[in-house]
Amino acid sequence: MTIYRIQQTTLQPVFKETNMRTRWNFLFFFFVTALIFTACSKNIRETTLENPDASFRLIIAGDSSDFKDSIRERVMNNYKNVCHIDVVNLDKLEGIDYDRYDAVLIMDSCMAWGGFNKEVKNYINSLPDNRKVVVFFTAGNPEWKYNYKGVDAITSASLPAQEADVTNQLIQKIDLLLNKEK
Repeated sequence: MTIYRIQQTTLQPVFKETNMRTRWNFLFFFFVTALIFTACSKNIRETTLENPDASFRLIIAGDSSDFKDSIRERVMNNYKNVCHIDVVNLDKLEGIDYDRYDAVLIMDSCMAWGGFNKEVKNYINSLPDNRKVVVFFTAGNPEWKYNYKGVDAITSASLPAQEADVTNQLIQKIDLLLNKEK
């Protein structure tokens, strides 16, 4: 009986220690993951490229990463002579007056397990129509396709070699919108 008690008392603390270690590992993993997501998603420098002779108005809403910043610069350079361009953070989506713009480009990140920025969904849901919206998501799987309420998203992994291709896809979609406005 004494041997059984010793084994029982030694097993119970080991189980509690393992359970506690699992909890700490989970908390550590959770905080590291949260830190990575907040570090990868930074605010962009909001700006306006005014062009008094512009025939069109383009707004770009997004967050910042080296990859998205480079693509945003390429898109802005392509349209700076024909568009008035506003650049805002994603958290300003709700305040965007849809009727003031000929095209709305949203640049966001695909979160784990298909979770998307709530502001993007809320904005698309609030629109009377979404015919002027172009969405770009950085995603780990570039073959992943996203369609929400009729808005097809362009997706890409954040690979510098893909910048030109992604930029060209975005420009083609925006050109289609601007040509409809003529």
